[in-house]
Amino acid sequence: MKYLHKTLLQDLTDLCESLEDQQYIHQSKLLNGATIGQHLRHSAEFYLCLFEGVPTQTVNYDERKRNLLIETDRRYAIKVLADLSDQLMRVQPSFTLQLFSSETEAKEKPFITSFDRELLYCLDHAIHHQALIKIGLKELGIAALVGDHFGVAYSTLRYRAGLDTN
Repeated sequence: MKYLHKTLLQDLTDLCESLEDQQYIHQSKLLNGATIGQHLRHSAEFYLCLFEGVPTQTVNYDERKRNLLIETDRRYAIKVLADLSDQLMRVQPSFTLQLFSSETEAKEKPFITSFDRELLYCLDHAIHHQALIKIGLKELGIAALVGDHFGVAYSTLRYRAGLDTN
């Protein structure tokens, strides 16, 4: 599964390296003024929050740190993505976590989950935001910077590949 995460993080890195600074912070009309950088920051912060919870075996995405530099400085974002990729390779999977949520009953009584399950959540969440990023890229006329797979769930890609062989 780490391969999927590394691929996703590399796709985001490649995009950051291809964009101009103004494209990274362009406020998209189609995305209610959101920027590519904001969607990238939001995606990265879920991974960061999960990794920060490893020592205590707890995670609360609602209380994650928001580092606005990620959304405004694409070079800094590239560094953060590289750090995430490194952390991903070092972490030992398959341990229990307590998931707190400010918006549910898990505020006081956490849900029991696992690191692997939360890592999968981060992947799905990031793919969703890639799809939104792709809308911003299309608005700018630069969607060719990413592949057709960008922003598409892996299960959908497998399904489509199966249709192509029939």
